[in-house]
Amino acid sequence: MVHHFLVLILVLLVEGCYTSVVKVDSNPPGATVHYDFQPKGITPVEFKVDYLGTHKLTLDHPDYGRREAFIDLDSPAYLVFPFDFVTTVIPANVTDRHSFTFDLTKEPSSDLEAHQDDPEDAKKK
Repeated sequence: MVHHFLVLILVLLVEGCYTSVVKVDSNPPGATVHYDFQPKGITPVEFKVDYLGTHKLTLDHPDYGRREAFIDLDSPAYLVFPFDFVTTVIPANVTDRHSFTFDLTKEPSSDLEAHQDDPEDAKKK
C-alpha cells in the first residue's frame, strides 16, 4: 500500500514538458524571418514559441522583397481538456511542430501567403 502511495506522489511531483516549435522555410532560402516582430534567423529556421494562436510572420529576402502573413498555431488535441492533464502529468517531453513554407518566386496574393505543411505529406517524403 505504501509503495502505491509513493508511486502516486512521485507521478504528481514530476511534471511533463510541452514545447511548441515553428519551422519556416522559403523558396529560395535565405530570407530573414521575424516572428511577431522579433528576429528569428534565416530560412530555413526553426524556433520555440511560447503561445499558440495567431501570429505575424515577416520574411525579408534580398532578391524577392518582403512577405508578410498571419499564421495560426492551433492547439493539438492532447492540449484539450481532459487530455491536457495527462500531457502535463506524464514525465515526458511533448513537442508540437508547426511547419510553414513561403514561395517567394510567385507574386504576392491576397490569400494567406504561407501554407502550413501537411504532417502526413512530410512523413511520405
